[in-house]
Parts: sequence; structure tokens; C-alpha cells
Amino acid sequence: MTSVVELFPKARKLCYDARSQLRSVENNSAPSSSLFFSLDELENQLRLLEGLIQNEPPGQREIWRRKVNELRVEGVEIRNRGKGVEH
Repeated sequence: MTSVVELFPKARKLCYDARSQLRSVENNSAPSSSLFFSLDELENQLRLLEGLIQNEPPGQREIWRRKVNELRVEGVEIRNRGKGVEH
């Protein structure tokens, strides 16, 4: 069974990659469709993580919720900026 500890680094990398793709979209060197595909994948990973948080020790759950929420907020910000430069 996958755990939050295993899946979170993948979600963090997806967020990092999306930020990099946003820069490419803003510079007109990449299509926005690839950015939105990455952001959709990030959202899927975050949903999985939210479900897995309940399997973590009670003392760790709030920490993981906060970390997942931070990635979600960053993903929303990237998506909004991407929509502003969509081509």
C-alpha cells in the first residue's frame, strides 16, 4: 500500500515541474496544454494523498494536511497564471 511519505515527493515534483512549465508557457516556448495536463496530474496526486492521510499516525495528520494544502494552493496559483497566458 502506498503511503503519504512515498507519494508526497512525487506530488512536490509535479508542482515543481508545473512551475517550470508555466515559465515556458509565459515565454511562448511551450503549449499551455502540457501545463494543464501536469496540473491535472498534480490534482489527482493530491486527492490520493488526502485519502492516505487518515492512515498516518494521528500526530502527523495535521502536518500532512498542511503540506498537501500548500501544494494545492501553489497548483491553483500556477493554473490561474497559466490561464492568463493560455495560447
